[in-house]
Amino acid sequence: MKNMFKIGVTVCLVTILFSLTIMLAIGTSTLDEYSLPPPLSVDMTLEKSIFRRMSIREFTDEPISDEELSTILWAAYGLRDDGKRTVTEIDGVHAAVIYVFNKNAVYTYNALNHSLVVYREGDHRGDIDILQYDAPIQLGLCWDTSKADPNRGGAELGEIGQNIQFMANALNLGTVVTGQIPPAIDPLGLPPNEEGLIIMPLGHPVRPYNFVDKPMWISLLPRIRESPMSLTTVLEKRNETMSLEGELTRQELSQLLWSSYGFSNYIDNSKQEPINLKRHRTVPSAHGYYPLVIYAVTKDGVYSYYPNFLTNILTKFGGASGHVDFFGLPIVTFMMKIKSGDMREEIAQALSEPGIASAPLFIVPILDLEMAKELSGEYCWRFWYYEAGASAHNVLLEATARDLSANIIFPTDIDSIRSILGLNDDLVPTLVVPVGR
Repeated sequence: MKNMFKIGVTVCLVTILFSLTIMLAIGTSTLDEYSLPPPLSVDMTLEKSIFRRMSIREFTDEPISDEELSTILWAAYGLRDDGKRTVTEIDGVHAAVIYVFNKNAVYTYNALNHSLVVYREGDHRGDIDILQYDAPIQLGLCWDTSKADPNRGGAELGEIGQNIQFMANALNLGTVVTGQIPPAIDPLGLPPNEEGLIIMPLGHPVRPYNFVDKPMWISLLPRIRESPMSLTTVLEKRNETMSLEGELTRQELSQLLWSSYGFSNYIDNSKQEPINLKRHRTVPSAHGYYPLVIYAVTKDGVYSYYPNFLTNILTKFGGASGHVDFFGLPIVTFMMKIKSGDMREEIAQALSEPGIASAPLFIVPILDLEMAKELSGEYCWRFWYYEAGASAHNVLLEATARDLSANIIFPTDIDSIRSILGLNDDLVPTLVVPVGR
């Protein structure tokens, strides 16, 4: 009898150990959590994916494959081989939450397991506000209000949105950044510590992409060139540091400024409706009229970057439409000196980051309140910071493709930065991006 008891105990222990081994081998997935396949490796160069960045608003019913969704979610907010996220922290914090809507359920993306966790069963795509676009997948970008304020949350979501657009386009899928007040995701019912900001429909475009490479570059700055580094590699290698130095070539300077807020080398002939733009920007605009001004700080002084002077002329006569390109205009880009002298040490002190004082370049996305006056109020600032975060993130990616390093710093003393740069009260520094070696 004792032997039989011992055998029974041994069998039970072996069974438990075997079960634990299987659970460890397959992770923590449950019936309410679904593992995603490994993300695909995309060979498209970073610059080409930026050239092709555009908004798609009409989609077919063709489903998104698990591999495609896996790749886009990993690019958006996934974990790299070194354990870092594919986007950098804002003020040392990751606060984003991504919801995934499909015909079966609403999920949250679990980056740790690279999985989807059921949040609510059933098809809730129709619950999203009617202003959104029909697509097989809807991505809801939110942030945890216990971890970040609206501006910091908005900036991180701007990084995430860029990665979604770049990777979707590289896979010949399409998406568009949409945001409104109140948030379109509100009918879903979020946890009390979360707030929604952006909905991005994801699907196959009704009209295929049709780009023609026509840079038409008129500038003393070198023409934009593709690096050999792929989008996937850039996301894996992106590196931040607060110790920067060295010099930049004119080519590197041109590439970095262009990535922040420039125009594509490509002419778009796809006739996407209802908005048929010809030459797209490197970032989408909050509310469609690009209220940021890009400042560059070097050892020689403070400069304002003009992505395309022709659009500035149109702005004076055509209002908001002048900020976009309906005609495929030539790119007439330049830097205008605003202030002479080396301000880098002063900026580093104002940011309490002495290690960046020797960085050869600071890029500062600045909100022009005069341009943004059509939409005002506390709520709108998170949209402006979304756009600033998208711009800053592009600089980090382009720096990586050029074997440089960069970082995103959230300035706490806005008045000091404004004074150093010689800005009036209508110009608000949002983020500071030091770049160097």
